[in-house]
Amino acid sequence: MGYKYQKKDILKIGYDTIRKNGYHNVGINTILQNANIPKGSFYNFFASKEDFAQQVLQFYGENSGKFISEMLSDKRHSPYNRLKNLYRELISQNEEDQYASGCILNNMANEIGGLNKPLSTVIDKIFMNWMYLLADCIKEGQLLGEIRDDHSALELAEYIHTGIYGAYSRMKMTHDRLYLDNWFKMTFEFISS
Repeated sequence: MGYKYQKKDILKIGYDTIRKNGYHNVGINTILQNANIPKGSFYNFFASKEDFAQQVLQFYGENSGKFISEMLSDKRHSPYNRLKNLYRELISQNEEDQYASGCILNNMANEIGGLNKPLSTVIDKIFMNWMYLLADCIKEGQLLGEIRDDHSALELAEYIHTGIYGAYSRMKMTHDRLYLDNWFKMTFEFISS
């Protein structure tokens, strides 16, 4: 009996391929080759390249949401330190990638954000789901007096996460963590009460 293609495996390969190469630089044939699947198997799971990209983003968004939720619910640490631990881990993950790829959500938002409304909508929905997770942790830190409260928790969540996205852009140009380290230091000084 032949190998049964698993949708989850194809999505993982698609995630890595698009994250490293960009949406417009990846065609169906590249996905087929990287996943080692025939075209017919691809179209059993996905209606088009855009449908594939949407499902890759949703797959990534759900998995990342679980990861963020786990990091931010670790009660062994204060809310402020949970946030720091989350972003230290994100920086570490980029170090493992030699600072080359960043976040697929950020990459695709920059590449197609103003050009493809269906994908932009998916990206924004995932981003906002993450913001609510961050905001819950920030609100807890505000109530404990360790995170400034002159901005809403959601404003601070967006400030923090859009800030690292900017640092990711600089990081990818230089393949260096300097911008991530500067962002980290300045951000956590800014949000501290």
